[in-house]
Amino acid sequence: MRGLEAAARQAFDHHLRRDSRRPLAVGLSGGGDSVALTLIADAWAREAGRELILLTVDHGLQAGSAVWTDACATTAQRLGHPFRALTWTGDKPRTGLPAAARLARHRLLADAARDAGASVILLGHTADDIAEA
Repeated sequence: MRGLEAAARQAFDHHLRRDSRRPLAVGLSGGGDSVALTLIADAWAREAGRELILLTVDHGLQAGSAVWTDACATTAQRLGHPFRALTWTGDKPRTGLPAAARLARHRLLADAARDAGASVILLGHTADDIAEA
């Protein structure tokens, strides 16, 4: 992970203002990509004096999704960062579910980040993922 960590830290140094007092929001799903990002962001934020807020979205689409949310809450607690579990409520479409879930996730994350005073949301994806715009 050293190469990944070095690249991420370089990107953080270049794109994120170290002197900002605003927290950084991190989308934490519990998957390896977002956990890796969270750990790297945690180390960088501690050095930079930045607060992180960890955000998890439960789409309510899978049985047992609360287990992932609980794991994310535990990660946040162990790292000492504020945590918010967000839930996509309401009716789910019968068609176009992935796109609707992505839109709902982005809206929930943006609203929670804004409420926390963050202007940046960090999201982690593996090379096999389709990048989210």
